[in-house]
Amino acid sequence: MNSSSETTDNTEVKKAVEEVAREVAEVSGTRANRTGGSFEQFVENALKQRGYVEFWDHKEQVFANRASIGGKQFAKQVVIGTTIYGTKRRCDFLVLNREKFPDGLVIECKWQESGGSVDEKYPFLLFNIAKIGVPTVVLLDGGGYKPMAMEWLKSQADPRRALIAVWNMTEFHREVNKGFLG
Repeated sequence: MNSSSETTDNTEVKKAVEEVAREVAEVSGTRANRTGGSFEQFVENALKQRGYVEFWDHKEQVFANRASIGGKQFAKQVVIGTTIYGTKRRCDFLVLNREKFPDGLVIECKWQESGGSVDEKYPFLLFNIAKIGVPTVVLLDGGGYKPMAMEWLKSQADPRRALIAVWNMTEFHREVNKGFLG
């Protein structure tokens, strides 16, 4: 075989490999979004079962006005300030219940099904939680994080500080059943 046909064959193989890699990345991203979305749906269902209703109107102002909003409400994907890098920080859930959570409650859902770098982001998450200063529960599940990383993040939780708890789905469900959400 001459070098010209070998080059053509290599180019075709390279293109095929790149196409498969794109498809795998797309499927993986879709799956991650779907499983992460299911995790968030689990939290939303728990809130609704406890009498919370979703806050819809003027959602962009809900965080700033959280102390004056009555009832049991929650908002999804709300901007709650800025990150340590000065960019907008969104949370998965902002829970409003002045009796139970006078400053509000932030719930962050982190689903990691396969190994990767998600646990390397835990210090960034922790610094951002401390910067905002609102009581926060981080929910981790999926089994793809490093066990030592989860242990480290759990060791940072303190009910007297901003990060009040780190739970998996089972632990969250147990705490909700014990009255955590009110």
